Amino acid sequence: MKIWHYFLCLGLVTTVLSCSKEDEEDDKQLPAPPKNEQNDSIPDQNQDDNFTNDDFKYYGAELYTKESFKYGRFEARMKMAYAPGCISSMFLYYNDSYRGNGKVWNEIDIEVIGKNPSAFQSNIITGELTAKVTSEKMHNLSSPVNSDYHVYTIEWKPDGVIWYLDGVVQRETAVMSDMTYKQVESLVESQSLRFNLWASSSVGWVGQFNQKNIPIAQYIDYVKVYDYDAETDSFVERWTDDFDTFNSSRWGKGNWQMELVMERTANVVVEDGNIVLKLTKEQKQ
Repeated sequence: MKIWHYFLCLGLVTTVLSCSKEDEEDDKQLPAPPKNEQNDSIPDQNQDDNFTNDDFKYYGAELYTKESFKYGRFEARMKMAYAPGCISSMFLYYNDSYRGNGKVWNEIDIEVIGKNPSAFQSNIITGELTAKVTSEKMHNLSSPVNSDYHVYTIEWKPDGVIWYLDGVVQRETAVMSDMTYKQVESLVESQSLRFNLWASSSVGWVGQFNQKNIPIAQYIDYVKVYDYDAETDSFVERWTDDFDTFNSSRWGKGNWQMELVMERTANVVVEDGNIVLKLTKEQKQ
């Protein structure tokens, strides 16, 4: 992502959206801050109205593991979402990154961004809240990302990170030619696995958001997580989730502000063997 990323917004939600008691308890166990790509403050509701200039409210979605991982292989078969102004993602994230006050920022990204319908962005973010280090790279696909399913994979080992698309290496940091070679040394914290779908006010990064393109959805067919075995320098499968049902002991759902959208638990649903993240709009009262 750009330099400004996943920024904590103080007092951003004063009322809680309707959700089940179980979902509310899940979200409280693993709070996460919103992302902010362009500014050091999240737009308030009036600013959002001016930006979108319409009569709708917008709702996004986030899915996250309740456990965190130190190294591993993370694979998901997905049909990503696409619309100008929007972000569809899979990423690893150290849950205390946003706190600052000496906490390191650790994050490894796969993101489809609204300025390019036929590519995804890889990125590592290190440093800390007020001094982030980023290393974005774009990787082209032969067709729009939302036209078909692809297998996206992140491998994280002590000496490097590798991104794959359909089993083919797209980027590898464990080589001197990659600018993130030294950045990997700063990935020192365990990270949760996350997927989200949201809209940004950073036009230069993701393009102009337009309500006419909404709704959109990100479809996740399965997720596989592997542990890293240092003795054999290999990966051992930890679990696979095919999303025939929602495993609330494994996953939580986001309910916080992400720039132009409010993420809510109702926008993460199981449908036909997929878990679906939805970006929707609703008429304002």
